[in-house]
Amino acid sequence: MALNFKLGDVLKELDITKNALAVESKVRPATVATYVNNDVSRIEVETLTNILDALNRFEIEKAEKDNRSPKRYGIEDIISYEYEGA
Repeated sequence: MALNFKLGDVLKELDITKNALAVESKVRPATVATYVNNDVSRIEVETLTNILDALNRFEIEKAEKDNRSPKRYGIEDIISYEYEGA
C-alpha cells in the first residue's frame, strides 16, 4: 500500500489508548483500530480532522503537565505516502 498509517506510533508517543482516542475524538473504536492497524480502505476528512483535533488536545494537556511547549500534530504525523511506481 502506498499510504502508511502511523497512528499507532502517535498513540504510543502520547501514552494513550485507542479507546481513549475514540472517546475524545468521537470516532468509532473500530475506525480508530483500522487506522492503527494500517487497514484503512476509505478516508473521511471529518474522521481525520476529529482524530487530529483530539491528538492535539491530548498533547496540549501532556505538555502543560510537563511544563513545555506542545507539539502540533498534522496529517503528516499519522499518514505517509510512498510512490510504488517503476
